[in-house]
Amino acid sequence: MDNKDSIQSGRTYEHYKGGLYTVLFVTEETTNERKGNNGGVVYVSRTYGKIKHRDFDEFTEEVEWPDGAMRPRFILSEKE
Repeated sequence: MDNKDSIQSGRTYEHYKGGLYTVLFVTEETTNERKGNNGGVVYVSRTYGKIKHRDFDEFTEEVEWPDGAMRPRFILSEKE
C-alpha cells in the first residue's frame, strides 16, 4: 500500500499489535528528515484518545502480524 489516497480519513484502522485508530488526515509533507519527505498520517487512538502522527511509509510498512502473516502495520478495520 503506497498510495496516499488508499488511506481514508475518518476511517478506523487496526494496528498489528492491537488497538483501533481513527485517521484524522493524511499530510503531504513531513519534517522528519531521516525518513524523507513522503508525508504522514495523523490519527487518534480509540482506546486512549491520544493524537499521534506516523510517517506515511511507516504507517503502510509491511510487518509480521501475530498470526505470522505479513501485512501493512495498519489495516482498515472491520470492527467499526
